[in-house]
Amino acid sequence: METDTARELFRGYLYRRYGDRSTPKHYLSDLAIFLAHLGDKPITEVNAKDIDGFVDQQHAQKLAPATINRRVATLRTFFECLAAQAPDEPCPNPVNWRRHGVKAGKALPRDALDAEVERLFAVIDDTRDAAMFGLMVGAGLRVSEVVDLRISDLEQVNLAEQLVLLRVQGKGHKERIVWLTATWHARVKAWLAERPLATDDHLFLNQHNRKLTKDGVQFRLKQYCAQAGLSLTCHQLRHTFARRLAEQRMPIESISRLLGHTFVATTQRYTSGANPDLRDEFQRAMAQLEDQKTVKTVAQAVPPFIRPPRQEEKTDLVRLEHTLKRFDGFPDWLRDELCAYAQYRWRSWKPQLALRHATRLTCQLTNAWSKLFEIRKISGWADLQRSDIEAWLDTRREAGLSPSSQYTELGDLRAFLHFVQNHEHPVSANVFRVDAPVCAPAPPKHLTEAEYQRLLETVLSLTDDGTLVAIVERAWFLTLAHTGLRVSELLDLRLADLDLAGGRVFIPSAKNGQERVVYLTPALATTLRCYLSVRPVTNDDHLWQYDGRRLTDERVRVCLGRWGEQCDIAITPHRLRHTFATRLLNQGVSLEVVRKLLGHSSLQMSQHYARLYDSTVKEQFESAAAELEGVVVRNWPMPAITPVPVQIDVQQVDSV
Repeated sequence: METDTARELFRGYLYRRYGDRSTPKHYLSDLAIFLAHLGDKPITEVNAKDIDGFVDQQHAQKLAPATINRRVATLRTFFECLAAQAPDEPCPNPVNWRRHGVKAGKALPRDALDAEVERLFAVIDDTRDAAMFGLMVGAGLRVSEVVDLRISDLEQVNLAEQLVLLRVQGKGHKERIVWLTATWHARVKAWLAERPLATDDHLFLNQHNRKLTKDGVQFRLKQYCAQAGLSLTCHQLRHTFARRLAEQRMPIESISRLLGHTFVATTQRYTSGANPDLRDEFQRAMAQLEDQKTVKTVAQAVPPFIRPPRQEEKTDLVRLEHTLKRFDGFPDWLRDELCAYAQYRWRSWKPQLALRHATRLTCQLTNAWSKLFEIRKISGWADLQRSDIEAWLDTRREAGLSPSSQYTELGDLRAFLHFVQNHEHPVSANVFRVDAPVCAPAPPKHLTEAEYQRLLETVLSLTDDGTLVAIVERAWFLTLAHTGLRVSELLDLRLADLDLAGGRVFIPSAKNGQERVVYLTPALATTLRCYLSVRPVTNDDHLWQYDGRRLTDERVRVCLGRWGEQCDIAITPHRLRHTFATRLLNQGVSLEVVRKLLGHSSLQMSQHYARLYDSTVKEQFESAAAELEGVVVRNWPMPAITPVPVQIDVQQVDSV
């Protein structure tokens, strides 16, 4: 089948299925990009490796996982459409979702801050534009719904309450009703008073008295944002409407109807950044834990912060190329796949920690394959046997490596071999059947409350001299201690992620790709304002700055090590994260809330982080027993201890 013929078949299929939606335009655009990449190769000869190359090209262009996945989905639909033309012939689809799909995670919608909305409307001097954007932020309309509005869609229904009913034609021609409050209706009335007479009955008209276009509205918003020093989209205004309602504890089902969503799950993505119950439960627990006098200010607070656009992080591929030289001594069949695997993993690592992870992975794989070649000469992928892996694991055990380290190294080797197998190399399935070492349960990693308080007092004492270094070190330490951030998330924080007025921080790119919001304690908010008032002026939007130098993972660990030595506590960033979770759980915060704050995908992982103290279990049991049976548990079971006679100094007791 000719390429042009296949394209026209797909075009017809899309327009029959999706009608007047924008889906056909986007799918055909994605297909055109793939065909340009494919070149002169016939469509009927496309295989999985061609899709591999296309996905790799998209990664090289730094496209978002969601964009790559949409294009992969387009190709999958395209080849299914072609297969339907010959239903009796074997036409395997070259797109394999498990092979070609990109783990995208769950992005947290970015609404506009209330201060940003005020700043935007302060520069809008046109009554028509003020009404247009007012309907987005005040009624949650999409930009397409705004341009399609007609004068007849407005209907006054309650003059006493000054509520106005607005009929909206949404996606898929689904009509819904939204309400305008007096504030936003006043902006619409102001425009109606100035609206010129025209034969076109659309509510908003351009300078030619014709219906506005979506591109025209978006261009106007871009102009106003440039004047106000903002970076907002029309859809962010719609997200702001949903977030404001969620913060007022409006039921999610009602918000869903106002937004015109078919599924409540879609609305949950809109309002995931606004969780007042989560915020209130966190603040209640932290208020009980933290004494307000623990943090001293050394400078005046700065005005509420307006979030600027987030700068894109650039990856230094030169460092990766230098790391890959470790593989130069291996045969080409192995070296090429090792390099490809390291490059594949590099894309998923945070730039601040990518070199550290790459160094660890390349050293580990180099050592593993060097040992495998010492055990037996391996000439190719088909020559690798299960006994080779078992013999290598025996050498690691004999070298005194702990079971947990053996488990980690075997996991890294397995992951690499799975990668090789997906590239259609003949790796035997038996190599994946090697039993992993059984690891003993890891001991608790959190600090006790007494240890935490001792560490906190030490850090506050050592960062109390008012210098820039002291202020920034206190600020990032309290950020780790009061939010439970991973060190990679701490280092990746930007000015754009802080909402001091709202008492929250956006975590846009967590470990599992799920964006989330964490909340600020009053003590942490005060400390961050203090730091921002003295933060060096620089074009770099990374939050933590030391006279033009960014905070690094190494510096964090060195500082924590130094502070830990002062109070005789072994402390790491991850141990602070465990401590944060444990302290919240022992204040009665539910495990589900802890999971959301930590950004875990499962409760099981949060259980590993947060441990109940014995005293907490005792208090909870006492409370439950008293409620159930009126029983007061006065003595908690304790291990049997043989009493030891002790001589008591009577004078010492009297003095006490």
